[in-house]
Amino acid sequence: MSYYRVLGGLAVAGILVGAGILAAHTTAAADGSFQTDLETACASAAATEPSALRGSGKFTKMWCAVVDREGQTLAIQATDTGGTPSSPASSDAWRGSIEIALAKAYTAVAFSSNDQALDTLTLGLLTRTDGLGVPGKPKVGHDAGVAPLWGIGDSNPYRPVNGASEGGDDAAGQYHHGIVTFAGGQPVYTKPGSTCGGGTLMGAVGVSGDGVDQDNAVAKATVTGAGFCLTP
Repeated sequence: MSYYRVLGGLAVAGILVGAGILAAHTTAAADGSFQTDLETACASAAATEPSALRGSGKFTKMWCAVVDREGQTLAIQATDTGGTPSSPASSDAWRGSIEIALAKAYTAVAFSSNDQALDTLTLGLLTRTDGLGVPGKPKVGHDAGVAPLWGIGDSNPYRPVNGASEGGDDAAGQYHHGIVTFAGGQPVYTKPGSTCGGGTLMGAVGVSGDGVDQDNAVAKATVTGAGFCLTP
């Protein structure tokens, strides 16, 4: 796969030569597997998630972003090809989803802590004005309701239409501060033992490229499939 890497004068903790992994300058997995494990799990989850929008029998194609505890981009890749925003490698994943995936990841880490996880689905339900966020009201299918993409207008304020070469924020080592209020962004916690519980916030993943429920399913499967936890 082809990944963005943290380069130049950016603070870097070190390089795990055997795995070819750049470690972020902030807290990441002690074994250095945080980034690549999540990227691999995201590609696998997307490849097996039935698409809501591409037609019967087809699977999702997503952009998957990984950020560290401070919201610094560690990687952003297309799940169908492993391509990056500046070299998408003929990916058929939506280009508009690049910024959305990054914003979902940032949103999830920006509003979570070592004590409480807050994913973008929950944040969206809390901010929606159509009643789906009302406590006790059934939430059957998050694509339902009059505003399933509530907040999408806040997701693409930085990336220019003609690509990352014009100064976008979608390269590793850069920071994205858009906020997304619909599903697909999940915080990532360490797994101290054989089961989840007592972990600390490491960063987040953001997934975009299909229906809201499909994004949410892939994001969750990414975290658990990589061996991490969705909650502390």
